[in-house]
Amino acid sequence: MVRDQNFSIRTRNGGNASKSRMRIVVAVDFGTTFTSVAYANILNKLLKSWGDGGDMTEDKVPTVLRYDNDGKTGAYVWGYRAQQYVERGHKIHEWFKLGLCTDFEERRARESELIRKYKSQTALPAVKGEECMDLVVNYLSSIKGAVDQFFSTHHDDDVAQCPRDYIITVPALWDHAEQEKTRRCAQRADMGEGSQLQIIPEPEAACIYAIQEMIWMNEGDTFVICDAGGGTVDLASYTIQSLKREPLHCKLAGAATGSGGLCGSNFLNRIFQAYLEKKFMDYRGWVPDYMIEASRVFEERIKPNFTGESKDEHIIRIQGLVESRDHGIYRNFLTLKTDELRKNVFDEVVSKVQGLVRDQISNTKGHVRAVLLAGGFGRNPYLKKKLEEIDSVVRNHIKVQLIDNSDTAIARGALVAGLVGLGRTREVADDGGFNVITPRTEVVSRLAGRHYGAAAYYDFEEGKDPESRRQGLLLAEWQALIRKHRRVRDDGPKIEKIHWIAKKGDSIPDGQPISFGFCKLAKVQRGIPAHEACTPIVHIYTCEKKIPGTYKDDASVWEIAEFRMDLRGLSIPKIGRRGEEFWEARFDIEMTLHAASLSFCGVYGKGTPEAKRFPATNVVFR
Repeated sequence: MVRDQNFSIRTRNGGNASKSRMRIVVAVDFGTTFTSVAYANILNKLLKSWGDGGDMTEDKVPTVLRYDNDGKTGAYVWGYRAQQYVERGHKIHEWFKLGLCTDFEERRARESELIRKYKSQTALPAVKGEECMDLVVNYLSSIKGAVDQFFSTHHDDDVAQCPRDYIITVPALWDHAEQEKTRRCAQRADMGEGSQLQIIPEPEAACIYAIQEMIWMNEGDTFVICDAGGGTVDLASYTIQSLKREPLHCKLAGAATGSGGLCGSNFLNRIFQAYLEKKFMDYRGWVPDYMIEASRVFEERIKPNFTGESKDEHIIRIQGLVESRDHGIYRNFLTLKTDELRKNVFDEVVSKVQGLVRDQISNTKGHVRAVLLAGGFGRNPYLKKKLEEIDSVVRNHIKVQLIDNSDTAIARGALVAGLVGLGRTREVADDGGFNVITPRTEVVSRLAGRHYGAAAYYDFEEGKDPESRRQGLLLAEWQALIRKHRRVRDDGPKIEKIHWIAKKGDSIPDGQPISFGFCKLAKVQRGIPAHEACTPIVHIYTCEKKIPGTYKDDASVWEIAEFRMDLRGLSIPKIGRRGEEFWEARFDIEMTLHAASLSFCGVYGKGTPEAKRFPATNVVFR
C-alpha cells in the first residue's frame, strides 16, 4: 500500500477539512499478478501493510488465493500467505481476474498466444463465470479488509470511520461487460455504490501519474503510454490539450484507442522454466527443488536487470548440483549466458511488446513524441532497449522514457483521478469544503474504439432493402429511432436495421452523452398503464470494422447491452390511428461513454422547461 507525499485534501480557505465531512480516496490497481493500493487523506502518511495478506511490507501484494483442500470455496488465504504454499508444492489460484472475460482467448486470439503455449506450473485450473467472480470478490474483500485494518490500527477513530471512495483499475482490453463485472465484484466486496466507486483503465491511470513527472513535455505533445505488467501489456495514446505547471493542471485528449495483449513479464518466468526443463532433459541429477531456486533467482535478480549485453553472464547457486560443463554447471553454480537467455527466453515476449507499441504508434493521430513505460516489466532495461530499436521510433526520434515509481504508477494515477472525481461530485464542507490541492490531470476526451448503434424499425424501401428482411408488423409492435425529425410511417412494411449513433474514431468528450431520439407506440388497453405499455426494450450493438454492418445478425456486429426504460411519472399522450387509440412515447436516450463504463438514461421533453430524466433499468451487458 502506497501513499504519495504530494497528495493532500484541504479546505478552500487553506485549513484542514473537518473530520466529520472528510472522505478518503482509495485506489486499487487490481493487477493480473500483483495488486497495489494508494490512498489519500489529510494526514499525509506513507505505509505498506497487507494485514492478513502477509507480513511483507512491499508496495504490491500478489493477486493470488489459496483455499483449503485446493478448492474454490470455504476458508482461504491470500496475497503473500497464499504465495507461500507454492514453495510447499501446492497449487493456487492465479490470474483469476482474466476469468471475468469468459471468451477472452476466442475474441483476442492473437493476444492470447503465449497463455495457450506456456501454462503455469503453479496454478490451479482456471475458473470462469460465477466461480471466477466469487474469487475476485473474495480477493477484493481481502484488500478492503487490509485497508480497513490499516486505518483502524494507525489512525484515531474519527479518521478510521471516515467514508472511503474506491477507484478500481481495469485492463485497456476489457470490454464493457468485463468492466461491469469488475464493478459488481467491487460492490459485493463492500467497496461502495454509485459515485463512491469509480473504474478507470490502467494505461489512463498510468498516464495521469506520468504527466506530473514529464516536465519536458509541452502543450500539444502526443505520447504513447505502455503499461507493461506481469500478465498484460496495455497501451493508450494521448495529446496534451492544455498544460499549466504551478499548480499542475493538465488536460489530455485521447489520440488513439487503447490496445494490449497477454505478454507481460510473468511469461518470461514460464518460458524460463520451460527452457530449463528442455536444457536439463538429459541431466540425471535435476530435481524440482532446483527449478524453484532457479526461478526465484531469475525473478528477483536476472529478469529485472537483464540488459541483453552479450558480455554478461548470469550465475545461479544451487546446492547439490552435479558438475556438468555441457550444462554450464561447475561447483554448484549454474551459469547462463546472455545470448542463450535472450534467444530462448526474452525475445519471444519482448517481440510481442514491440509489435503492440509499433501498432499503437501507427494508429495514433499526430506526431508521437514519446513512449512512456509503466509497470514492473516497464523497468526492464532490455525491453526499453528493444523498444528504442523499433523502426518508427528511430525514424521519428521518439523518446522512450521510464516513468518514476513505475511499479505503482497506476495506483498513484488512479488516486489522482479519484481525487479529481471527489472534487467534482462531493458537497463542500461547512467550513469551505474539499478543494483538492493535488496535481490535477484529467482526460477530457477519448476516441471511440468501435461503432455504437441501436436496433429499430425503418420503413422498408422497395428495390433497395433485401426482400428477405421485409417485415409486416402490427402498428402496436414497433419501436423506432427518430432520425432527423423523419417519422416512420404507421403503415407499410418495415425493416430492422442498426442506426450507428457513434462512429469508430469519433472524439467523445468525457461524460458528454450521445443522444438519439426514440419512439414507442402501444395500444391503449384497459388495466395497463401507459408507462407499462410503452416500456421499450433497447438493444445496443457494436462493430469494430472500419465500415460497420447494417443488420444485427451481420458477422461483424454483436450486441453489448440490453436495457429497459422506466417511464413512470411521464405524461404519455394518446393518438388515434385507424379508429384505435395508441400511447405514443417520444423521448431521447442518452448513452454516455466514461473512462471504463457505459451508462444510459432517458430524457422526456428534452430542451423544454418540463424536461424529465428517467433511468435505464434491467441493464445487461453481453
